Amino acid sequence: VRYRRTDIRPGITGSFVLPKKPAGLLKNILPKTDQPTVLEFDEKNAFVTLSDYQLISRLIEGTYPNYHAVIPPNNPNKLFIDRLELYNSLRRVSVFSNQASNLIKLQLTGNQLTVSAQDLDFSVSAYETLPCSFEGDDMEIGFKASFLIEILSNLTSQDVVFELGDPSRACLVLPATHDSENEDILMLIMPMMLG
Repeated sequence: VRYRRTDIRPGITGSFVLPKKPAGLLKNILPKTDQPTVLEFDEKNAFVTLSDYQLISRLIEGTYPNYHAVIPPNNPNKLFIDRLELYNSLRRVSVFSNQASNLIKLQLTGNQLTVSAQDLDFSVSAYETLPCSFEGDDMEIGFKASFLIEILSNLTSQDVVFELGDPSRACLVLPATHDSENEDILMLIMPMMLG
């Protein structure tokens, strides 16, 4: 996930890696307050002060991996789809996926998306077809359902855009519209091999 705000200019430049649990707490608390937030950090800890809360977290040592290197620059295939329709379809269909792999298959043809899953161990499968807008060559691509569901649950836009190169390259998931012109959100998901 890359989240960038262009309307906020801190007085300093720096970076740190925050553990998942405190990051989740901040994600839940920040939208509930309009009060200024003070963020301070040193080599070992981050200190976040809000109106009613103070969070102190130990930082993860080291530098964050260079995620820019895995963001594919050219993605000629674009899928535009209603976020909630896809989210609900994935939740229904993923119940029938293999428990170990949690693989779901997206088949893109024309203006329809077929979401399918199967578990050969229990001889069960499911599929749903959704309307969409797809620009590009027909393709089949697989993803881990739980990762895709988590991505869609953390976006707020009505529609989402999937930017795809080919079934073996990373896929970018973006909101079709932004809540604010000063906000930039990009999510990346790696595909799974279809067997």
